[in-house]
Amino acid sequence: MRFLEGQKGWLGEGFGLGMRTSIRFTRSRATLLAAGTTYYLFLALFSILTLAYGVTAALGAEQLAAYITEAVSAAFPGLVGQSGLDPELLRGTAQVTSIVSTVGLLYGSTGAVMGASRSLHAVYGAPNNTRNVVRVRFWAFGWFLVLAPIILLSFVSASVTADLFTRLLSALGLDWSGSTVLLSVAALVLAMVLNYVSMHLMLGHLGGIRPPRSPLVVGAAVGAVVIEVLKQAMALLVSFVVDKPQYGALAAPIGILFVLYLQAMALYAVASLTAALAEGPARPPSVGTP
Repeated sequence: MRFLEGQKGWLGEGFGLGMRTSIRFTRSRATLLAAGTTYYLFLALFSILTLAYGVTAALGAEQLAAYITEAVSAAFPGLVGQSGLDPELLRGTAQVTSIVSTVGLLYGSTGAVMGASRSLHAVYGAPNNTRNVVRVRFWAFGWFLVLAPIILLSFVSASVTADLFTRLLSALGLDWSGSTVLLSVAALVLAMVLNYVSMHLMLGHLGGIRPPRSPLVVGAAVGAVVIEVLKQAMALLVSFVVDKPQYGALAAPIGILFVLYLQAMALYAVASLTAALAEGPARPPSVGTP
Protein backbone atom coordinates (compact mmCIF):
# COMPACT_ATOMS: atom_id res chain seq x y z
CA MET A 1 0.00 0.00 0.00
CA ARG A 2 2.81 2.41 0.84
CA PHE A 3 4.47 1.43 -2.41
CA LEU A 4 1.37 2.40 -4.41
CA GLU A 5 0.91 5.63 -2.46
CA GLY A 6 4.54 6.53 -3.06
CA GLN A 7 4.27 6.14 -6.83
CA LYS A 8 4.47 9.30 -8.90
CA GLY A 9 1.74 10.33 -11.32
CA TRP A 10 -1.97 9.61 -11.34
CA LEU A 11 -1.65 6.10 -9.86
CA GLY A 12 -0.02 7.24 -6.63
CA GLU A 13 -2.23 10.34 -6.35
CA GLY A 14 -5.39 8.34 -6.96
CA PHE A 15 -4.45 5.68 -4.43
CA GLY A 16 -3.54 8.32 -1.85
CA LEU A 17 -6.83 10.14 -2.42
CA GLY A 18 -8.75 6.89 -2.02
CA MET A 19 -6.94 6.11 1.23
CA ARG A 20 -7.57 9.58 2.68
CA THR A 21 -11.23 9.37 1.70
CA SER A 22 -11.60 5.92 3.26
CA ILE A 23 -9.87 7.00 6.47
CA ARG A 24 -12.13 10.04 6.88
CA PHE A 25 -15.24 7.99 6.11
CA THR A 26 -14.26 5.31 8.63
CA ARG A 27 -13.04 7.58 11.44
CA SER A 28 -16.16 9.72 11.29
CA ARG A 29 -18.29 6.55 11.61
CA ALA A 30 -20.26 7.63 8.57
CA THR A 31 -22.32 4.44 8.47
CA LEU A 32 -23.72 5.19 11.94
CA LEU A 33 -24.21 8.85 11.03
CA ALA A 34 -26.18 7.79 7.94
CA ALA A 35 -28.40 5.58 10.09
CA GLY A 36 -29.19 8.50 12.40
CA THR A 37 -30.00 10.79 9.49
CA THR A 38 -32.22 8.08 7.97
CA TYR A 39 -34.27 7.95 11.18
CA TYR A 40 -35.21 11.63 10.96
CA LEU A 41 -35.81 11.48 7.20
CA PHE A 42 -38.17 8.54 7.69
CA LEU A 43 -40.12 10.43 10.37
CA ALA A 44 -40.37 13.51 8.16
CA LEU A 45 -41.35 11.68 4.97
CA PHE A 46 -44.97 10.84 5.79
CA SER A 47 -45.58 14.21 7.44
CA ILE A 48 -44.26 15.89 4.31
CA LEU A 49 -46.53 13.78 2.09
CA THR A 50 -49.63 14.44 4.19
CA LEU A 51 -48.98 18.16 4.42
CA ALA A 52 -48.06 18.47 0.73
CA TYR A 53 -51.22 16.70 -0.43
CA GLY A 54 -53.26 18.78 2.01
CA VAL A 55 -51.90 22.00 0.52
CA THR A 56 -52.59 20.84 -3.04
CA ALA A 57 -56.14 19.86 -2.06
CA ALA A 58 -56.77 23.24 -0.42
CA LEU A 59 -55.37 25.15 -3.41
CA GLY A 60 -56.82 22.84 -6.06
CA ALA A 61 -53.35 22.41 -7.54
CA GLU A 62 -53.84 19.18 -9.48
CA GLN A 63 -50.62 19.52 -11.51
CA LEU A 64 -48.55 20.04 -8.37
CA ALA A 65 -50.15 16.97 -6.78
CA ALA A 66 -49.25 14.97 -9.89
CA TYR A 67 -45.63 16.17 -9.65
CA ILE A 68 -45.49 15.16 -5.99
CA THR A 69 -46.88 11.71 -6.78
CA GLU A 70 -44.38 11.23 -9.59
CA ALA A 71 -41.46 12.37 -7.43
CA VAL A 72 -42.43 10.01 -4.61
CA SER A 73 -42.93 7.13 -7.06
CA ALA A 74 -39.50 7.78 -8.58
CA ALA A 75 -37.77 8.04 -5.20
CA PHE A 76 -39.66 5.18 -3.55
CA PRO A 77 -41.17 2.82 -6.14
CA GLY A 78 -44.28 1.13 -4.77
CA LEU A 79 -44.91 3.65 -1.97
CA VAL A 80 -47.89 5.26 -3.73
CA GLY A 81 -50.33 3.61 -6.09
CA GLN A 82 -52.33 0.41 -6.08
CA SER A 83 -50.00 -1.48 -3.74
CA GLY A 84 -49.09 1.50 -1.56
CA LEU A 85 -50.55 4.74 -0.27
CA ASP A 86 -53.53 6.24 -2.07
CA PRO A 87 -52.81 9.90 -2.96
CA GLU A 88 -56.54 10.70 -3.04
CA LEU A 89 -56.98 9.29 0.45
CA LEU A 90 -54.05 11.38 1.65
CA ARG A 91 -55.55 14.48 0.08
CA GLY A 92 -58.86 13.77 1.79
CA THR A 93 -57.42 13.26 5.27
CA ALA A 94 -54.56 15.74 5.05
CA GLN A 95 -56.68 18.79 5.85
CA VAL A 96 -57.91 17.15 9.07
CA THR A 97 -54.44 16.07 10.19
CA SER A 98 -52.59 19.17 8.99
CA ILE A 99 -51.66 20.32 12.51
CA VAL A 100 -50.20 16.94 13.45
CA SER A 101 -48.44 16.79 10.08
CA THR A 102 -46.96 20.25 10.60
CA VAL A 103 -45.55 19.26 13.99
CA GLY A 104 -44.15 16.04 12.52
CA LEU A 105 -42.70 17.96 9.60
CA LEU A 106 -40.99 20.50 11.86
CA TYR A 107 -39.49 17.78 14.05
CA GLY A 108 -38.45 15.43 11.26
CA SER A 109 -37.18 18.01 8.77
CA THR A 110 -35.16 20.01 11.28
CA GLY A 111 -33.84 16.79 12.79
CA ALA A 112 -32.74 15.54 9.37
CA VAL A 113 -30.94 18.78 8.49
CA MET A 114 -29.33 19.02 11.92
CA GLY A 115 -28.30 15.36 11.71
CA ALA A 116 -26.76 15.92 8.29
CA SER A 117 -25.01 19.05 9.54
CA ARG A 118 -23.54 17.30 12.58
CA SER A 119 -22.46 14.39 10.41
CA LEU A 120 -20.72 16.68 7.92
CA HIS A 121 -19.06 18.45 10.87
CA ALA A 122 -17.70 15.05 11.94
CA VAL A 123 -16.49 14.18 8.43
CA TYR A 124 -14.80 17.57 7.98
CA GLY A 125 -13.39 17.62 11.51
CA ALA A 126 -15.16 20.90 12.30
CA PRO A 127 -16.12 21.95 15.86
CA ASN A 128 -19.71 21.42 16.96
CA ASN A 129 -22.31 24.10 16.37
CA THR A 130 -22.61 26.04 19.64
CA ARG A 131 -25.49 28.32 18.67
CA ASN A 132 -28.75 28.48 20.63
CA VAL A 133 -30.97 25.41 20.12
CA VAL A 134 -33.95 27.49 18.96
CA ARG A 135 -31.82 29.40 16.45
CA VAL A 136 -30.38 26.15 15.15
CA ARG A 137 -33.89 24.74 14.64
CA PHE A 138 -34.93 27.82 12.64
CA TRP A 139 -31.67 27.61 10.66
CA ALA A 140 -32.27 23.92 9.93
CA PHE A 141 -35.86 24.48 8.81
CA GLY A 142 -34.74 27.31 6.54
CA TRP A 143 -32.25 25.01 4.84
CA PHE A 144 -34.93 22.34 4.53
CA LEU A 145 -37.18 24.81 2.71
CA VAL A 146 -34.29 25.56 0.33
CA LEU A 147 -33.20 21.97 -0.33
CA ALA A 148 -36.56 20.16 -0.47
CA PRO A 149 -37.90 21.87 -3.64
CA ILE A 150 -34.57 21.35 -5.44
CA ILE A 151 -34.53 17.65 -4.61
CA LEU A 152 -38.21 17.32 -5.56
CA LEU A 153 -37.59 18.95 -8.94
CA SER A 154 -34.65 16.65 -9.60
CA PHE A 155 -36.99 13.64 -9.37
CA VAL A 156 -39.60 15.14 -11.73
CA SER A 157 -37.19 16.74 -14.20
CA ALA A 158 -38.54 14.64 -17.07
CA SER A 159 -42.14 15.75 -16.52
CA VAL A 160 -41.18 19.38 -15.92
CA THR A 161 -39.08 19.45 -19.09
CA ALA A 162 -41.82 17.81 -21.16
CA ASP A 163 -44.43 20.19 -19.77
CA LEU A 164 -42.32 23.27 -20.51
CA PHE A 165 -41.52 21.95 -23.99
CA THR A 166 -45.20 21.34 -24.73
CA ARG A 167 -46.23 24.77 -23.50
CA LEU A 168 -43.49 26.43 -25.53
CA LEU A 169 -44.59 24.66 -28.70
CA SER A 170 -48.23 25.52 -28.00
CA ALA A 171 -47.31 29.19 -27.55
CA LEU A 172 -45.53 29.07 -30.92
CA GLY A 173 -48.44 27.27 -32.56
CA LEU A 174 -46.36 24.17 -33.33
CA ASP A 175 -47.04 20.45 -32.93
CA TRP A 176 -44.08 18.10 -32.47
CA SER A 177 -44.47 14.35 -32.98
CA GLY A 178 -40.86 13.44 -33.75
CA SER A 179 -38.06 11.96 -31.67
CA THR A 180 -37.96 12.66 -27.94
CA VAL A 181 -34.24 11.93 -27.56
CA LEU A 182 -33.40 15.61 -27.24
CA LEU A 183 -36.13 15.99 -24.62
CA SER A 184 -34.70 13.07 -22.63
CA VAL A 185 -31.22 14.57 -22.79
CA ALA A 186 -32.56 17.93 -21.60
CA ALA A 187 -34.34 16.22 -18.69
CA LEU A 188 -31.15 14.40 -17.70
CA VAL A 189 -29.13 17.63 -17.86
CA LEU A 190 -31.71 19.40 -15.69
CA ALA A 191 -31.63 16.55 -13.16
CA MET A 192 -27.82 16.62 -13.03
CA VAL A 193 -27.79 20.40 -12.55
CA LEU A 194 -30.29 20.14 -9.69
CA ASN A 195 -28.30 17.28 -8.13
CA TYR A 196 -25.16 19.39 -8.36
CA VAL A 197 -26.82 22.43 -6.79
CA SER A 198 -28.19 20.43 -3.85
CA MET A 199 -24.84 18.72 -3.27
CA HIS A 200 -22.94 22.01 -3.54
CA LEU A 201 -25.22 23.66 -0.99
CA MET A 202 -25.00 20.80 1.51
CA LEU A 203 -21.25 20.25 1.20
CA GLY A 204 -20.51 23.97 1.25
CA HIS A 205 -22.85 25.22 3.97
CA LEU A 206 -23.84 22.46 6.40
CA GLY A 207 -20.43 21.20 7.50
CA GLY A 208 -19.17 24.13 9.57
CA ILE A 209 -16.16 24.48 7.25
CA ARG A 210 -16.47 25.67 3.67
CA PRO A 211 -14.10 23.57 1.52
CA PRO A 212 -11.91 25.34 -1.05
CA ARG A 213 -13.57 25.99 -4.39
CA SER A 214 -11.90 23.27 -6.45
CA PRO A 215 -12.51 20.35 -4.04
CA LEU A 216 -16.08 21.58 -3.48
CA VAL A 217 -16.82 21.67 -7.22
CA VAL A 218 -15.32 18.21 -7.76
CA GLY A 219 -17.14 16.76 -4.75
CA ALA A 220 -20.48 18.24 -5.81
CA ALA A 221 -20.01 16.96 -9.37
CA VAL A 222 -19.16 13.44 -8.19
CA GLY A 223 -22.09 13.57 -5.79
CA ALA A 224 -24.45 14.61 -8.58
CA VAL A 225 -23.43 11.60 -10.66
CA VAL A 226 -23.65 9.17 -7.72
CA ILE A 227 -27.11 10.41 -6.71
CA GLU A 228 -28.36 10.15 -10.29
CA VAL A 229 -27.05 6.59 -10.59
CA LEU A 230 -28.82 5.72 -7.34
CA LYS A 231 -32.05 7.28 -8.62
CA GLN A 232 -31.89 5.29 -11.86
CA ALA A 233 -31.25 2.07 -9.92
CA MET A 234 -33.85 2.84 -7.26
CA ALA A 235 -36.61 0.62 -8.65
CA LEU A 236 -34.25 -2.37 -8.73
CA LEU A 237 -32.91 -1.66 -5.25
CA VAL A 238 -36.36 -1.27 -3.70
CA SER A 239 -37.78 -4.34 -5.46
CA PHE A 240 -34.83 -6.35 -4.14
CA VAL A 241 -35.92 -5.51 -0.59
CA VAL A 242 -39.71 -5.43 -1.07
CA ASP A 243 -39.82 -8.83 -2.81
CA LYS A 244 -38.42 -10.58 0.26
CA PRO A 245 -41.40 -12.67 1.53
CA GLN A 246 -40.00 -12.88 5.06
CA TYR A 247 -40.51 -9.14 5.52
CA GLY A 248 -44.29 -9.34 5.02
CA ALA A 249 -46.12 -6.08 5.76
CA LEU A 250 -42.84 -4.43 6.75
CA ALA A 251 -41.46 -4.72 3.22
CA ALA A 252 -42.44 -1.19 2.12
CA PRO A 253 -41.05 0.61 5.22
CA ILE A 254 -37.86 -1.44 4.99
CA GLY A 255 -37.52 -0.49 1.32
CA ILE A 256 -37.95 3.21 2.16
CA LEU A 257 -35.37 3.00 4.96
CA PHE A 258 -33.00 1.24 2.57
CA VAL A 259 -33.30 4.01 -0.02
CA LEU A 260 -32.89 6.83 2.52
CA TYR A 261 -29.87 5.10 4.05
CA LEU A 262 -28.15 4.76 0.66
CA GLN A 263 -28.74 8.44 -0.09
CA ALA A 264 -27.28 9.50 3.28
CA MET A 265 -24.30 7.17 2.80
CA ALA A 266 -23.66 8.70 -0.63
CA LEU A 267 -23.66 12.22 0.85
CA TYR A 268 -21.13 11.35 3.55
CA ALA A 269 -18.93 9.40 1.16
CA VAL A 270 -18.80 12.41 -1.17
CA ALA A 271 -18.13 14.68 1.82
CA SER A 272 -15.18 12.43 2.74
CA LEU A 273 -13.89 12.75 -0.82
CA THR A 274 -14.27 16.54 -0.73
CA ALA A 275 -12.38 16.77 2.57
CA ALA A 276 -9.65 14.46 1.26
CA LEU A 277 -9.23 16.63 -1.84
CA ALA A 278 -9.02 19.77 0.31
CA GLU A 279 -6.52 18.11 2.63
CA GLY A 280 -4.15 17.17 -0.19
CA PRO A 281 -1.45 14.49 -0.10
CA ALA A 282 0.79 14.22 2.92
CA ARG A 283 4.13 15.86 2.26
CA PRO A 284 7.32 14.10 3.34
CA PRO A 285 9.49 16.04 5.80
CA SER A 286 12.03 18.23 4.07
CA VAL A 287 15.69 17.32 4.39
CA GLY A 288 18.27 20.07 4.51
CA THR A 289 19.25 23.08 6.50
CA PRO A 290 16.87 23.62 9.42
